[in-house]
Amino acid sequence: MIFLFHLLMTSATQGGDARTHSLRYFRLGLSDSNQGMPEFISVGYVDSHPITSYDSNGRQKMPQASWMEENLGSDHWEKYTQLLRGWQQTFKIELRALQNHYNHTGGFHIYQRMIGCELLEDGSTTGFLQYAYDGKDFIIFNKESLSWIAMDNVARLTKQAWEANRNELRYQKNWLETECIAWLKKFLDFGKDTLQRTETPLLSGSCKKSSTGITTLICKAYGFYPPEITMTWIKNGELITQEIEHGDILPSGDGTYQTWVSIDIDPQSKDHYSCQVEHNNFLKVLHVPVELKTISLSPYVEIVSGVIIIASFLIGLGIFVYKRKQSELKEVGYVPTPVK
Repeated sequence: MIFLFHLLMTSATQGGDARTHSLRYFRLGLSDSNQGMPEFISVGYVDSHPITSYDSNGRQKMPQASWMEENLGSDHWEKYTQLLRGWQQTFKIELRALQNHYNHTGGFHIYQRMIGCELLEDGSTTGFLQYAYDGKDFIIFNKESLSWIAMDNVARLTKQAWEANRNELRYQKNWLETECIAWLKKFLDFGKDTLQRTETPLLSGSCKKSSTGITTLICKAYGFYPPEITMTWIKNGELITQEIEHGDILPSGDGTYQTWVSIDIDPQSKDHYSCQVEHNNFLKVLHVPVELKTISLSPYVEIVSGVIIIASFLIGLGIFVYKRKQSELKEVGYVPTPVK
């Protein structure tokens, strides 16, 4: 069974065009495995591509990309299988301790860990490690100060215990800044045909009228890779910076992505609206007439994305507690990571 987490929207590099690449590992522990899921799950991603998986049912770390299986021998998978079996037990113990501290004697509870690194467009790097409990931030590692940032009183108990082990703090810092980046570069080379490709977005426009008299213009982009994309509206030749609604960037089910932007307008307006899309070196402007008949994406694209959204929701279980604005993350040098 392949476990999907919500997409990690990062960019990548190809040829001379710089992109951002990331390596992230997610671990998830459940207090009750009777919910149709294993009690422990670990998944690895390069950019938005799953590369490894492990769960407490199968108890084996497995490749989730052909280029991972082809380039790493059986000794690698056995070594990290053993490490993850240890993490499985650690997660069970730590989750039980948190339930006791929070006086959660029963019910369904979730314990999450995200660790990883990013190789940015300018060649610089970031690293991040943090935990969550029941969908809320619990504790975050600050690798610059070799300390933990506690989110509540219970987390302060963990902070005190973890900061007593200075060798472990230095290990985590070194892993985030050195080992993680080395693994990321290696994986990027393994999967360069997939990870460093570019597929130009296809565009469509539609016009939807509501019963209240408001007209909504919708611009959709689909079939593109990497997932980073910029979409906005132009009114009478001028870029609009407000009153625009942006859709999530979602997988189309075929290795590409889709998204949309919309804007509400006065149907009596004589203004001219266009949708501007930037993707890598691609720049295109699509004129969307106010009286345009509705044009929708193919049923395949819509249906597949819906299935993936549902799967992501079921398995994610609050993973977006980890997703913060980049400006907030920089304060603690945060980014997700691989297996220790």
